[in-house]
Amino acid sequence: MVEITIRKRPRTEAVVTQRKFFKKTARGKVIKVIRERYLRSDVACGILSCNICSASSETNVPSHRTLPASGSVDHTLFSEGHFVLPDTNIFLAQMDLMESTLFTPPIIVLQTVMEEVRHRSLPLYNRLKALMKIDEKRVWVFYNEFHSETAVIRDEDESPNDRNDRAIRKATSWYNTHISLARPPVRGQEMPLPKVVLLSDDAANRQKAESEGLQCLSARRYVEGMPEASKTQLLDLIATPGEDIEPTRAVSGRQQLYPDYLPMSTLLAGVKAGQLHQGHFNANQYNYLEGSVPVPAFDKPVLLIGRENMNRAVQGDVVAVEIFPEDEWKAPADEVVDQEATLKNDDADDTDEEATDDEETRAEQRALRADAARRIAKEKQPTGRIVGIIKRNWKSYVCHIDSTSLTSSNATSLSQQTVFATPVSRLLPRIRMRTRQAPSLLGQKILVTIDRWDSSSRYPEGHFVRALGKVESKEAEQESLLLEFDVPYRPFGKAILDCLPPEGDSWVVPPKSDTHPDWRDREDLRDLIVCSIDPPGCQDIDDALHARRLPNGNIEAGVHIADVSRFVHPDTPMDNEAAARGTTVYLVDKRIDMLPALLGTNLCSLRPFVERLAFSVIWEMNSEAEIVDVRFTKSVIASKSAFTYEEAQIRKDDPCV
Repeated sequence: MVEITIRKRPRTEAVVTQRKFFKKTARGKVIKVIRERYLRSDVACGILSCNICSASSETNVPSHRTLPASGSVDHTLFSEGHFVLPDTNIFLAQMDLMESTLFTPPIIVLQTVMEEVRHRSLPLYNRLKALMKIDEKRVWVFYNEFHSETAVIRDEDESPNDRNDRAIRKATSWYNTHISLARPPVRGQEMPLPKVVLLSDDAANRQKAESEGLQCLSARRYVEGMPEASKTQLLDLIATPGEDIEPTRAVSGRQQLYPDYLPMSTLLAGVKAGQLHQGHFNANQYNYLEGSVPVPAFDKPVLLIGRENMNRAVQGDVVAVEIFPEDEWKAPADEVVDQEATLKNDDADDTDEEATDDEETRAEQRALRADAARRIAKEKQPTGRIVGIIKRNWKSYVCHIDSTSLTSSNATSLSQQTVFATPVSRLLPRIRMRTRQAPSLLGQKILVTIDRWDSSSRYPEGHFVRALGKVESKEAEQESLLLEFDVPYRPFGKAILDCLPPEGDSWVVPPKSDTHPDWRDREDLRDLIVCSIDPPGCQDIDDALHARRLPNGNIEAGVHIADVSRFVHPDTPMDNEAAARGTTVYLVDKRIDMLPALLGTNLCSLRPFVERLAFSVIWEMNSEAEIVDVRFTKSVIASKSAFTYEEAQIRKDDPCV
């Protein structure tokens, strides 16, 4: 007989693990919902050889996936070792820094941070997940929301963001206490203890952390303490804090060039009420002073004339547009207005050259007035202005440094200077960028990310990510094309390659057997004369065909498609990667495979004289090519030949065949 004792949880514990909120049902009824978290005290800290939680043994995690016991000593402020614990804003704004191979400290990623990143930006969340799988990085995910000593609940009148910041600070404090408990004094002598350093670009969060006795640094302050060998390049990767991280800087003597955005709640309410219209912003590549936003309410796109009405929108942004009265509607301009020619004298430094009465602004006004009469004569379309950004589409852009933005005194200097990065795409504005590598980057294509665009600045601000190579070199131009059109081209990672058959090239179709999984519900068609027709040199033969005369005089025709599902299983890393790539991309001298070469050009290629798994559809047709019967089946085929188009045409035209 087994005796089971049920212990009622204390109310104090239940309060910590409960979350109450109100939910509105589809019928409009408001109900109270209570969700419970079941906390535990054995969530591993991830530090190798920790004598309290023994992360490496109890969780069966390989030692190279845990955090080193002493952390990293490669920093001027933390000679006794340290770990870094980034908050959410670091991953939202400084992902390029975190991904760099030069950024080597062991990283603690909190569950709170992961969930908030996923909520704020799915692309950055995917990059974060990929970061945690890089073999060269030491990253540990700590599930603080399920640990009894780090879980927090939201206080009354506390915003979700403040609650998450408090949870991050509490987890940081717990880690430092945990490390000190795991390494008690030996013979009365205090042992040197590594620190857990909170990284945050949120000034308010840093101030609260310091008041709680936590070590907290901004990304820039942390990088400034790193070794000189990596510091220079890492400083260029640091993004300018965005408007959602700290308030927009007030620049003395600068006029506001663009109207402020309306609050998000106002934008969404306006769109719902039909007072505002939502759509994707499209820039005009021939006239940088015009843009348009297609919206469902009008047959023609809403025309935006002038940079003030485009209000800092970048190609692809989801924007909210206010429509002007119909008597202000106009037609698009015919004139080509080139950004580089009109603004060639702009100073890259963030100075007062952007006052509204400067030469460039007057040139813009002349360009806007140049064809006013022609606008009136042409067919008009709705005009308006952007009043807010619903979703930014900022990403890394291929650019080159404008050599005229370097002053003669800084043309060879390695000190930090501000330069213009001119995007390859004419749909994008120039980007103001601060870098220490400007002289060495001249004549190269580089990758630049936009960080912010203040209402008092004519240009967005960004940071350097990496160099692609010399302009017009084959390697740089190819990579530029792939980046411009968002073609995934990175090598397949270890998790994806681990999904391949362990036999590798030696894999073969097993002998026919009713019990073998590869033969289950599969038809043996190896005796058919199957062939493929593809361009010369084709290696990924994904389809083949056959045709033969049946005894009843009808014709049987079959198409056979490589059975990739035998090797690519649902919801695996390989399946997710193939779905992200979508297709194999062919360049002049190379190809970007959708699947690893072992599958694409071997095991899933219907090569001649090799047995392969396939999906087949087989038709029976009469002499008039009318379909009499059709069947679908899994199959095993053995192609008899791989024809090129020319060889197939010769066979077709040969009367003797």
